[in-house]
Amino acid sequence: MTGNTTTIITKINKACDDLDFVSARVLIETNLMKLSEAKYYRLLNASGRVLIKHVLADSKNQGEAKSKLTRADLLIINKINEYCSNFDISMLKRTLKNSFELVQRSDVLPLLNNDAKIILDDMGALLGAHQLQ
Repeated sequence: MTGNTTTIITKINKACDDLDFVSARVLIETNLMKLSEAKYYRLLNASGRVLIKHVLADSKNQGEAKSKLTRADLLIINKINEYCSNFDISMLKRTLKNSFELVQRSDVLPLLNNDAKIILDDMGALLGAHQLQ
């Protein structure tokens, strides 16, 4: 982990502990892509995790123009389902590396099979954007 990311995570955790959520949200919004990665997301404290989930959900509601899934997106989702059913984690990670935003979309969750939902949630790839039941 780079020193810069460590500093940012420390500042976010401290701001959340001090109940300074405005500063924490600004830091999260400026470093959203980096903090969305599972290895950095897990280093945030509970308040920081809730805040990043809120920021992600808020940005999806504003930025998502309800665009339809393309054929390529559907093929990626089918591959994710296949890799999860076969428990091929290495290929799943390679696929998620290039299609992380696709998995975060709200209209993708019904297309994932139960294996994919469980594995992606355990990996931290869903980031709480979807509530599994």
